[in-house]
Amino acid sequence: MDHPFNTKDELQAVLNTLWERIFSTPTILCDLTSTNLAVQFRFTDFHTSMTIQAGKDGHQILWDAEVTPDVLMILSSETSHRFWMEKLNIPLALASRKIVAKGSVQKALKLLPALKPAFALYPEVLKDMGYGHLLARPAPTGKRRKRPLFSFRKPSPPPEPPRHPFPMDHEETKRKLTAPPAHTEPPGLVDLYVTMCTIRAFEDHLSEAYHQGSIPTEAIHLSVGQEAVAAGVCLNLRPTDLINTTHRGHGHIIAKGADLNRMMAELYGKQQGLCEGKGGSMHVTDTCVGVMGANGIVGAGYLLAMGAAHALKYQGKDDISVVFAGDGSVNQGMFHEALNMIQVFDLPVLIVIENNLYGEFTHVERHSADPEIHRRIAAYHIESFCLDGNDAEHIFTAVGEIIGQMRRDGRPRAVELKTYRWHGHMEGDPEHYRTSQEKLTHMQDDPVRRLRKSLLEQGLATERKLSTLSRDIEARIDKAVQFAKQSPAPEPKELLTRVYAPDDPSLHEGAIPMESAGTDFSCSQAINQAIAEEMNRDEHVFLWGEDVSLGGYFNVTDGLFDTMGRDRIIDTPISENAIVGGAVGAAMAGLRPVCEILFADFLTCCMDPIVNQAAKLRYMTGGQASLPLTIRTPVGSGIGMAAQHSQSMERYFHGTPGLIVVAPSDAYTAKGLLKSAIRSNNPVLFFEHKLLYAATAPLPGPEYTLPLGKARIVRKGKDATLVSHLLGISVCRDAARILEARGFDVEIIDLCTLYPMDTGTLLGSVAATGRLITVEEGPMTGGIGAEVISRVCTAGFHHLKARPVRIAAPECPIPYAKNLEHSMIPDPSRVADVAEALILG
Repeated sequence: MDHPFNTKDELQAVLNTLWERIFSTPTILCDLTSTNLAVQFRFTDFHTSMTIQAGKDGHQILWDAEVTPDVLMILSSETSHRFWMEKLNIPLALASRKIVAKGSVQKALKLLPALKPAFALYPEVLKDMGYGHLLARPAPTGKRRKRPLFSFRKPSPPPEPPRHPFPMDHEETKRKLTAPPAHTEPPGLVDLYVTMCTIRAFEDHLSEAYHQGSIPTEAIHLSVGQEAVAAGVCLNLRPTDLINTTHRGHGHIIAKGADLNRMMAELYGKQQGLCEGKGGSMHVTDTCVGVMGANGIVGAGYLLAMGAAHALKYQGKDDISVVFAGDGSVNQGMFHEALNMIQVFDLPVLIVIENNLYGEFTHVERHSADPEIHRRIAAYHIESFCLDGNDAEHIFTAVGEIIGQMRRDGRPRAVELKTYRWHGHMEGDPEHYRTSQEKLTHMQDDPVRRLRKSLLEQGLATERKLSTLSRDIEARIDKAVQFAKQSPAPEPKELLTRVYAPDDPSLHEGAIPMESAGTDFSCSQAINQAIAEEMNRDEHVFLWGEDVSLGGYFNVTDGLFDTMGRDRIIDTPISENAIVGGAVGAAMAGLRPVCEILFADFLTCCMDPIVNQAAKLRYMTGGQASLPLTIRTPVGSGIGMAAQHSQSMERYFHGTPGLIVVAPSDAYTAKGLLKSAIRSNNPVLFFEHKLLYAATAPLPGPEYTLPLGKARIVRKGKDATLVSHLLGISVCRDAARILEARGFDVEIIDLCTLYPMDTGTLLGSVAATGRLITVEEGPMTGGIGAEVISRVCTAGFHHLKARPVRIAAPECPIPYAKNLEHSMIPDPSRVADVAEALILG
């Protein structure tokens, strides 16, 4: 049913009658008029609008009226009909944009309970007006198959259902983005004016398109009124300088030289957008011109810019890294960790604070202990300046001098630019936190108008020339809009592209041998060897973390500083956000970082750079970024350090798209998998169990890698399959020996990589044994074993002879007392007893 009504007149007649009856029903009217509200329904298929005004002063129905409603609902007549028939899932309709809602939607939703009795009136209206056919239910299609009362046929095994493919394509097509031609002459004040006007016109269109419902987002953040900052800073930059910006970053990206057509297409959610429609307004990226990306996480840009600056310095370049951020971001911990590390490592970062007076809806005087942000930055001994953010000419000159000095001495600088945000935090923001008079006062100091006046007074342009430039800008914006509207939407098959960067297929193919041969080394030595070999192989690899030059807490990196030097083995402050966030920025800028986090429990202190940055930036940039990053960290209990240093943290990260999660069980797998992790072009979380550092295993030689994403058959058997990882494999080995003495033969699967999980090896083993037991050190709820059993039961349930069994820790934190802690760790005897009971049935 595309159009329940044939004409606009039919639609208007039905809805007029409905609302007249609603207003004639006292119980409904009383609730509707309890607060003043104007709701407009704009119908996309008949190009008409109905406005309902209700409140204490009365009520009325208006058609095609030029009013500013509290709430605007853009929908089709078919969606409206389904709503009144109570057949519309409103949350899903909003998500699928069958309804595009603007304004104070929450205020409107509060009226839904008041409208509940009105739903009964709609069918009555349809019957009375001769539209009863719209109430008929569709006839059922097909016949229901009857189940026989008795069946003597043995059911055949169901076909294995298709498993979701892991979204890594080693032959993925590389993005083809073209950088604009380089400027032949240094930009001047007219170029500054053109850039500012281009930003203004671009965002004026976005505002209009948002309110028309043409932009597929309910959150778009504009920088109208702040154009002088973007243009004044970016016109002093080279294409090879790197910038990180914020959710309010359109102006910075345009001023840096991004392709306007592709940028507009991205905001329209189109395949030809800069990020192929996967980033949108808050994540626009154009690496061709040095835009590492806008970022929706407030404060994240500081860390990425710091890491990018480390890469520039490491590579011996005199380019600089720039981070744009708002006044609200300086209250984030990421800001302080990044500034400290920038100063400690003396990195060429230009910190640009756009102080537009509001952090979301709160004034800077209320959210900052010192509203003079340049003073807060200066506390880190970073030279800081404060400028009028609406004086484009002065910004252009002053920042140009600052950048010139940075290129000469390679040291960081900061600039606070005081400006004002003309629009709300996002479009549709009712802006109850500031007055209209305040806005008008600040808008008198329009940076575009100020520069225009200066150009005319200095004789650098005439009114005629500026008018011509304005027409040219409008033509460019119109062209970009047409390009966006005519571009195709992404195809459904593109949903799973750009999640992971292509790797050398050898890093993911083949099998992990059951046994290794060679000289015995401890797990700690094996990891040390892997890092040293990869650093010798690739000069882009570096290691940083707390005390790594001294070997780290568990002495794993001992001796590397002596052979690799201080530029590649780097001690950091105790700043997990900065360690990982900086590594993300360095990886995006061309290096191959290896991070060490002192204890895996501390990954909670850097969840954002792992989960929101490392795991998502390739996808959100449409494949422009690669994240060759390895995060090493010790995990697990057994050394008496209680709950905050002993957790099985791997369970929190497996299943995060964009990450690879590795958990080796011995020296052999640790070395081979770590070398593959470092060579991968993707972020890898590499968990090392503390109790395994001293365990030894034979290593086959100096140069070998093992495939990521593959499980290892540690022991062949026929009676049951034991599946585990990390310390659990040694537990399962001991349990197998106990069972062997009892006359049972079990198979052991070492997962090795938790994500992606090797489902094929699991199914093959269970098909042979018919029984499954999972063993893990972490708590049962939400653990790795749950995923193993889910996969086996989903795809291979018919192979099972008995229900799967899970062995895991109790649902409590890890205690300090040795006897209690020991009781949390899987016990070989208990595993053997459980397996025996399962086998015997």
